[in-house]
Formats: sequence, C-alpha cells, structure tokens
Amino acid sequence: MGDIKLEVPPIGVRVLRSLDGFEDIEVFRGASYCEAIRHASSGREILVTPESIDVCRWSPVILGLRQPDSKFEKGIEPRMEEPLAGYCIAPIPRFRAGSKPDVVILRGRPEQLRAVTEAIGEADLVSRYRGEIGKTALGVGESGWSIKVKVTYGVNRLLAGLRRWNSWDRFTRFAFRSRRVSSAMERIIKNNMGDMSMCRNSTVIPYLEGAANVSFFCTGGIAWGGNEPSHVTAGLPGNLFDKVYDRLEFPGKSEEGT
Repeated sequence: MGDIKLEVPPIGVRVLRSLDGFEDIEVFRGASYCEAIRHASSGREILVTPESIDVCRWSPVILGLRQPDSKFEKGIEPRMEEPLAGYCIAPIPRFRAGSKPDVVILRGRPEQLRAVTEAIGEADLVSRYRGEIGKTALGVGESGWSIKVKVTYGVNRLLAGLRRWNSWDRFTRFAFRSRRVSSAMERIIKNNMGDMSMCRNSTVIPYLEGAANVSFFCTGGIAWGGNEPSHVTAGLPGNLFDKVYDRLEFPGKSEEGT
C-alpha cells in the first residue's frame, strides 16, 4: 500500500497524431480542457478533439488543436505544434490496455504533491520556468512569493464559491468566448497567479520538457475544472509516473486489471 494518498485519481493523457484505434471513444463537448479532465475524473474515458472546446480561447492553441490566429494567441507559449488529432484522457485505473499515457495529471494538497516531487527527485523536475509563477509552483519558497500565493488561493476560494451559482457559470461561458476578454484576463494573471494550469502547465510543459511540473490552479481550473482551491496540480511524463506509482494510493487503484 502506498504512503502518498490522493483523493482524486491520476488522469492519463495520450497525445494523438491520428485517431486510428481511438474512434470508439466518447468525444468531449464543453467549455475547456480542464472541464474535460473533470469529466474524466468521474471515471470516463473521453477524447478531446479540435472540435471539442467551445469557450476557452487558450487550450485549443496550447494543445496544438488549432493554429493561433491573433497576436494574443501567438504570444501563448510554450505550445504543442499543430495540427494534432486529439487527446485521449482517462483515469489511470481505466486507461485502455496496451496504450501508455504520455503524461499523467495528479491533483492534491500541496504537501501530497511535494511528497511526489521528492520521490521523483530534483533532476527530473522542470527547471526552465522557475520564477514564472504562472507556469510553475516549483521553487516557490525560494523567491519570496508568499503574497502572490495568498492572492492565488484567495481568488480560487472566491471562484469555488461562485461556482455554485448557475448564473455565474453562464456568465463565464459567455464572457470567455470573447478573445478580448480572454486576452485582458491573461495579461492580468500572467506571472501573478496560476495561468493555463491544466492544459499548459500540467500537460504541455511536462510533455515537451520530459520533466515533472507542479502548478497552482488557474481560474478555469477552478471555475470549469471543479478543482479544490486549496489544491495544486502536477503533470508527470509517463515514465516518471511509473517511478512513483507504488508510492501512491488513489481511488480505483485496487480495481486496476480486474
């Protein structure tokens, strides 16, 4: 039995340059990639394609599902080279046999994911973006960011409270279809709090860097992803997840392979 206990299952992500062999999977339709991760967390295997996301202006570009077509979108980086066919995402206990995830997303309390990074080791953690709080929480204790961290958690608690109201959900889905609103929000939160936490920080950066990353949640990760405001998110390349797998306990692990 593992000594690092997670309340939500790890989510496996497979990068698809072709949908061959994955045509039978339910295609996600919704606001954002972080909402797709929330759906997968309930036990579903789903496919995110270029047609899946109808609100978020960030994630389709970040994930290489659509070409950037504005100055704002061209400034978003790092990002996957397009065009990609899609992403297969599912809880690790339900990840299809014979298909290994390229990245695994973990979510939990800071102390839980700190234990994960300690088990992985410093050499396999992302180093390129340290000092950019929008992209990583690694090294946060080294730079005197305590005020920014408190602001991030405060904003996320507010968003989690507002999430209960259907009118707020309708407003966010309407507002963030706008490129202008999305661009203004990105300028506000960039390097001040978590930004693009699940698409860029927990999927693309670990994939491109071949290293584990930890990030504070962004506004979408709370509002659409339904994550706890006190939690953080991490992305691990598949081989590094294998390295810590035996240390982990999570919902559904005992059912794997049954």
